[in-house]
Amino acid sequence: MSQSKITTVGWQRLGGRILQTSFKTHMLISALLRLALICYGQLHDSQSAVPYTDIDYKVVTDGARQVLAGGTPFARHTYRYSPIMAYLQTLNILLHPAWGKLLYATFDLLIATLIYRLVHMEIKSQYQKTVQHLLSKFNRPRESNQSLDALDARSHPENLARASACFWLYNPLTAVISTRGSGDCFSSFFVILTIYLLLKSEHDEVRSHWLIFGAGLAHGLVIHLRLYPLLFSLAYYLSLSTRLTQTPLDFLCQILRPNKQQWCLVIGTLVSLVAFTWTFYSMYGWEYIYEAYLYHFVRKDPRHNFSLQFLLQYLGSATSVPEPSVMLKLLVLAPQFLLILYLSLSFGQFRQTLPFCIFAVAFVIVTYNSVVTSQYFIWYLALLPLCLNNFKLLSWRRCFTLLFLWLLAQALWLLPAYLLEFRTWNTFYWIGLQGAVFFATNGYILEQLLSHYGFTQFKISYRKLL
Repeated sequence: MSQSKITTVGWQRLGGRILQTSFKTHMLISALLRLALICYGQLHDSQSAVPYTDIDYKVVTDGARQVLAGGTPFARHTYRYSPIMAYLQTLNILLHPAWGKLLYATFDLLIATLIYRLVHMEIKSQYQKTVQHLLSKFNRPRESNQSLDALDARSHPENLARASACFWLYNPLTAVISTRGSGDCFSSFFVILTIYLLLKSEHDEVRSHWLIFGAGLAHGLVIHLRLYPLLFSLAYYLSLSTRLTQTPLDFLCQILRPNKQQWCLVIGTLVSLVAFTWTFYSMYGWEYIYEAYLYHFVRKDPRHNFSLQFLLQYLGSATSVPEPSVMLKLLVLAPQFLLILYLSLSFGQFRQTLPFCIFAVAFVIVTYNSVVTSQYFIWYLALLPLCLNNFKLLSWRRCFTLLFLWLLAQALWLLPAYLLEFRTWNTFYWIGLQGAVFFATNGYILEQLLSHYGFTQFKISYRKLL
């Protein structure tokens, strides 16, 4: 037996053991792992000069301290988040410094629950549609609830949903980031909740409009928390359309003549977004608007990060280079927005492909962003488990190759970053070069995922249907 076959058999056995374990057991194990990481972080911070806790966690905790003192969280220098984050972490001061980490780890687990329910719901729905189409070809009567006994074990909704959730639960990067105190899991939860409610509305005609309105409320909240989900809006909107957008005229009609479902989404989003934004504006005034929103449009971060634009920003801050013109800024943003428009029109018009669309858009947002840190990877890693079943065209070998390239590109960047940060070497141009390598690697990975994307396929025993 060849080495590749042995490896394949080994992975299949491991996958079988994972699938035989109940979802509740996986949740319990994952909760204990995150609790252990939080305890380790507390111990590490007390012993090491290099902290385990995220610097943003400390900033938000300081903002919470300002709130408890009757002031504004923006009195803390570099606090540039929604005041909601400071309110959530007030118990850091009143109860225990690790409270916020426990809260974010809880939302980390809630994301897995949403992934499990969403994947299970969609696979079951697609299976029932496939069975109904198969029976109609043989003039067999259609049943409202088809048995799942005819399914191959690997295509069973329960197994696929459990595997997708485990992909998130046992991802070391996401577990570490949430237990370090990053709030990105909190915002990612509401992104997935929006998708879940939109897809569920297709299966519940009685409550369809209320579910879509609820999706709008969740979408408005997450835009308030982080600006990037605003770019998901077009895909959400198009997924509720009753007709395809094939020409510019069709697109214009979609925007100017929304249907009832699209109105529910728009109204829900505006109600939530305006309510939160107006409330905090009335409390903290213009300072809140600038620090939480406008600052991110003019932000320049010369500190080393994964972004392709890092070196340009560093050189611009170190010299008297004039401010780039508006035209140059638009040219830099144009590829990103064109890609987002293409992905929204190609994959956002169908609810079956909506999870992949939002994942791909998030991937583009992070890759092209002017500042990219490890926390930003959560933006698309939280969405990847929703569409794993659509990558069956990718072989195991190719999957591991793409993962290896992604990790290798980060490792190549981390070496000069380490030498700069801890050895004070002048490695800025090296970091800029590795940022370009990381950008190119992400571009290749996205191309591979797009070219190997496919609809869910089932192995069905027709005899068991009879």
